[in-house]
Amino acid sequence: MREALVDLLNAMLMTHAPTGREDEMDAFLRERLQGLGADVEQDAHGNLLVWVAGRESGPATAVAAHKDELAVLIRRIDGDGKIWVEPLGGCRPHKYGEGPFDVITDRGVVEGVLCLGSTHSSALSSRTDAATRRMPDWDVVYVDCGLNGAGLAAAGVQIGDRALPGRRRKAPMGLGPEALCGYGLDDKAGVAILLLLLERLLAAPPRHDVLVAFTSSEESGCSGALYLGHSQDVDDLIAVEIAPIAEEYPVVFDERPVLLYKDSIHHYDLSLTRAIAQAAAGRGIGLQAQCVRSFGSDAGAAKKAGMIGRAACIAFPTQNTHGYEIGQLGAMENCVRVLEAYLL
Repeated sequence: MREALVDLLNAMLMTHAPTGREDEMDAFLRERLQGLGADVEQDAHGNLLVWVAGRESGPATAVAAHKDELAVLIRRIDGDGKIWVEPLGGCRPHKYGEGPFDVITDRGVVEGVLCLGSTHSSALSSRTDAATRRMPDWDVVYVDCGLNGAGLAAAGVQIGDRALPGRRRKAPMGLGPEALCGYGLDDKAGVAILLLLLERLLAAPPRHDVLVAFTSSEESGCSGALYLGHSQDVDDLIAVEIAPIAEEYPVVFDERPVLLYKDSIHHYDLSLTRAIAQAAAGRGIGLQAQCVRSFGSDAGAAKKAGMIGRAACIAFPTQNTHGYEIGQLGAMENCVRVLEAYLL
């Protein structure tokens, strides 16, 4: 499984999938799903859906990972070419730093640089001075594509376009035998987990019907999952996510997946979560437990909105969340094994 997982991540982490403009990931997933012989559909919200028929009649379960990644939206373009942006989701400029930043237009990618400005300045340069004295926010940084306003318009850049870390710096990197790093492990690693799970479910059908869902626009409010809960007949929703590592959480960077019991949106269903834990124990797979104050998932959002009956979230330990993330490969593999055990 390790080789297949790393191959998937090496390919997916190079794609651009900004929230609400996920065409590259859609094309990648369609090709992979067709290769598995899966019957894939895309709903009006952009979710990619694959139903796997169960051996018995019973309540259906959706297993979801979001295919979008953090990005910003262009809000203003100055005549001199400065591009000002608004965040889509919880991205912060200090997590990226100055460097290549790609603008996604209807005509393709226009390369640029995320800029803060010269540090050789004083209070006479109010914007750069403020940015050097406190944590910068999106109001003080801009994207420079080397074109003036007219040139950007001619290149197809317009308000509403998305921008995100440039492909020049998105190449993933191995870090020791058990870690892989890159932008967008949240939640492209979750997508990889679902692809590996789906391959197994197609070979050995689950007990009840399963909807494998690659959801859209999670980073800007979990709207893809809310639409799924409204439009699909499922009782349970299990999200596959990152598990942040921080001093406040009893989570360590090892091969044990993490089950969440509460996040900042909602609490998770205790009976469903305990059933997943029991399935893991049956496979001899250890788990970690977590309650998170600054985090939300598709499952929690859908449960709070009353769109599904029960919600759970399984995750893999991740460092540097919402930045150049470091994910635990063994835990990703064990997420596949735990979900397979529960669904079978």
